Amino acid sequence: MKPGRNDPCPCGSGRKYKRCCETKSIGAPNLDLLPAEAKQEHLRGQLERAEQLCRQILAADPHHRVALDLMSAIAGQTGRNELVVEITQQLLALAPSHSGALSNLGLALHKLGRSEEALTRINRALELTPQFGPALRNCAVVLSDLGRWADAAAHLRRWAAFDPESPDVYRLLGDWHSRQGLRQEAVPYYLKTLELEPTALDTASNLGACLADAGHREPALALLCKLVELNPGSAAAWGNLGVATKNLGGVETALRCFNRALELEPGDARALWNRALSLLGAGKLAEGWAEYEWRWKASDQCLDRGHPQPRWEGSDPAGKTILVWMEQGLGDQLLFFSLLTDLFRKGAHCLVECEWRLVTLLARSFPAAEVVPCKDPPDPLTQRPGIDFQIPVGSLGRWFRPNLESFPRHHGYLVPDPVRAGQWRERLERLGEGLKVGICWRSGMAKGMRSAYYSQLNQWGPILTLPGIQFVNLQYGQCEVEVREAERQFGTRIHSWNDVDLKDDQDGVAALISPLDLVISAGTAVDAMAGALGVPTWVLMRGCGSDWWGLGTDHCPWNPSVRPFQCGAAEPWEPVIARMACELGRLTEDRNDRDGARVSAGLDDSGSSLLTI
Repeated sequence: MKPGRNDPCPCGSGRKYKRCCETKSIGAPNLDLLPAEAKQEHLRGQLERAEQLCRQILAADPHHRVALDLMSAIAGQTGRNELVVEITQQLLALAPSHSGALSNLGLALHKLGRSEEALTRINRALELTPQFGPALRNCAVVLSDLGRWADAAAHLRRWAAFDPESPDVYRLLGDWHSRQGLRQEAVPYYLKTLELEPTALDTASNLGACLADAGHREPALALLCKLVELNPGSAAAWGNLGVATKNLGGVETALRCFNRALELEPGDARALWNRALSLLGAGKLAEGWAEYEWRWKASDQCLDRGHPQPRWEGSDPAGKTILVWMEQGLGDQLLFFSLLTDLFRKGAHCLVECEWRLVTLLARSFPAAEVVPCKDPPDPLTQRPGIDFQIPVGSLGRWFRPNLESFPRHHGYLVPDPVRAGQWRERLERLGEGLKVGICWRSGMAKGMRSAYYSQLNQWGPILTLPGIQFVNLQYGQCEVEVREAERQFGTRIHSWNDVDLKDDQDGVAALISPLDLVISAGTAVDAMAGALGVPTWVLMRGCGSDWWGLGTDHCPWNPSVRPFQCGAAEPWEPVIARMACELGRLTEDRNDRDGARVSAGLDDSGSSLLTI
């Protein structure tokens, strides 16, 4: 018996027959009813059913604007960007001034890699409707992905100015700051989002991650743990809890969090990347290096150079020419380029593409290599025929450092200019008696949440007031005010010279560091350079350089002459600085009658190593 129109549909959908299978049995859908039903199903999150209804409408009326609009939205939500382009172009043929269609088309084009075309479409939407929030949002997304941060922020602030009650705009402003590493600055925007939308769990999770990175350990962990408790099926919540615990030194807990996130969202690039860092921080090198390759899809700091040669994947390199190219920051390059010696030992010929500041130094240190600067377009030598393979330098760790035992004990692998080094030695000797100690107290990018990882020079009083030491400034960037104030405050002299560019003349920096007795540095390129030269180096750092710096140890496996002085994630710097001053004072007393003797000789009067106290 045929069911009545108001009876439950026999298909088991739970809907009335008239709103379900009856619409399929009639020749054409009821266009007066189906659009409203399709919208309702879309709002309920029933995307498949909403799409089915839209297709019924479009079968009867291919130009039905409501159905086209809704189909475009559904296609975007389900990642079918080609379909979004197809549908929005149909819409625009009917209504060329449809701002929503232009904005959606632009975002879909961007996701398909056609970003400049995307901006043209979105900007046209904004010309038609200047205060159109979705278009401002989409434009900011495209601009951010292109690295045009200032332009993206201008669009977001323009949106906030006319729509100050929209939680989305504050969420995006928070994301904008967070993506640039300005995690502390992101906090108020996430708080505003939650004020307007208290149930936004993903925003709360991002807030917790930012609080943790900004050093607010207790509230961050409490918030992130509560979010996981309230939303155990959220991969984002588990991932952010993992990042927070990793940054606070709990790598094993972080691994459990990332594993859970990946159970919920297999293949999530950011979770895999963070798990790689945690595996390396736990000393699980073989697993960590394998997953370290996810950095290309998950980190804004890792940009593929796009060299055309096949990737070297560990095959016998003997007799092969391999292009080894730079990645990440200057300090990272200095550590990773130590792996070149392993390729040479196996008979490879290497063409090295590095930051221009390192070309002269690396060419001298690795005379078997050809060294060219990294630039755009690439140096023609990197494109010449006869190059068998290419590999980013950080990926060499997978093949040559599978465990801690594979790290060589070395006395430095970089070779400074002997003439310049000799000139610096003479200049340092003219300073007078006492140990010659180079100092660097922060990164050149110590802004926002990164500032929590660096001490201030005005906190170094216990070190700078020690007698019998000649302090040498190694801090690059604008630091004159800090130096003069420290000299006034502590009554000491910090020697600086303006005939060496401590930022850009890295060959000169190597020559200056090489005759020093000791370098005391924050975790920057300075400690990496000193360690690569084999100069005794003390590093003042939060934690022990987890991830790939410490690799689960209490030292730096890459450079045996480097010794970390650790400060806990939420602890003040002063106790660690005092301990460092105490040990430096003992070295000064032990050597006060042997001025000029190098600490790197490695032995005190009892015959024990000065670097393993």
